[in-house]
Amino acid sequence: MAFEETEEDLRKNVASLGYDLKELSDRKKLVVDYVHIERSEIEETGEYDLEGLFVRLGYAIDSIGAKRVVLDTIESIFAGLPIHPFCARNCAVCFVG
Repeated sequence: MAFEETEEDLRKNVASLGYDLKELSDRKKLVVDYVHIERSEIEETGEYDLEGLFVRLGYAIDSIGAKRVVLDTIESIFAGLPIHPFCARNCAVCFVG
């Protein structure tokens, strides 16, 4: 799951390392899901939680039977959202253990 680079950008960057993300995606070895977060497009209407993100992530995991997940970069989730820094730190700990 990427928060800063689109799938196309990631394909170009990773190609320089010798990996073909399209081929890996076609073979169901990899899913790249770009999540666009723009603070100016978000309106706070109540308490914030990450349930929607977990649903999206769960779908991607289940679609290929993933054993590993990469969030690039996790700080981007919180940088664009109206969330208290203390809460952001605690949520980040949930992701990384």
